Amino acid sequence: MPLQLELIGLQQLENYQQHYIQQWPKYVAEFYCLDNFIRFFRVDPQIENITVYTLSEQKAKDAALFVIVDRYQLFVGCLDSGKELLRQALDLLDWSTGFKCSSIPFRHIEALEQVVKAKQLKLRYSDLTNLYYMPQKEATKLEIDTPAGFYMKSLSEQDANLINDEWPNRHEGSLYFIKRQIRLCANVGLYEASTQELVAWCIRLQGGFLGALQVRATHTRRGFGSLVTKKLSQRIAVGGQDVMALVNPDNRASNEMFSKLGFQVIDQCLWLRTEPVSGELMWPDGQ
Repeated sequence: MPLQLELIGLQQLENYQQHYIQQWPKYVAEFYCLDNFIRFFRVDPQIENITVYTLSEQKAKDAALFVIVDRYQLFVGCLDSGKELLRQALDLLDWSTGFKCSSIPFRHIEALEQVVKAKQLKLRYSDLTNLYYMPQKEATKLEIDTPAGFYMKSLSEQDANLINDEWPNRHEGSLYFIKRQIRLCANVGLYEASTQELVAWCIRLQGGFLGALQVRATHTRRGFGSLVTKKLSQRIAVGGQDVMALVNPDNRASNEMFSKLGFQVIDQCLWLRTEPVSGELMWPDGQ
């Protein structure tokens, strides 16, 4: 019987996640990716436009192989024993609308690129990023000194419009994405006390990484990016988890910031966007 993609649910994801504890932190990206999607399904069992697959082959299940399609984004993971099976799983996906292959661990890049080449998919971009990592015990010790006249708190969905407007990566459907991440993932915002104006923020992305890190142009060069990074890192660590971030090697300022804070580069991850085979991917309003 030929291999087929097989839908999996919350309980199987929870079982798969335990496989990625071995050789810690080798599989840290897979572990926290699953951790976030598990949380999504627990909080909102009816959440839309997220589908999780494995392969029908028992070896794929033993390797905890998963392929998550989150709207237009693609997340993958498997143990080393499932590398060839991962290529086969990716080959079985429908690539017609295009995918943003997000935070793909370095060991899975070859399988992804083989499928892209075999299907003759056109690329919008392909960017390798450094995976910065800080263990939970270290992150809890980060020193945070909020300057006078400012305060930090969790973001609200009311902040999403401003964040989306300021986000260099905004796109159709990104407002919904930001609102969802604020609702379901750890985040922090820095506000000016006199005006309650949001001036800097950081949001944990669904892959488990710190992301959407930004300071408004009116408040740059004051250390606010580092401040919200430390605060969110500490918040994640107090919850018992290690902290990760992805940074383009060409982004000198961000690489220097994470290194200065004590993060270590332990791996690299790829962001790769394929073009739709025909037309453009369109998302309904509010999704």
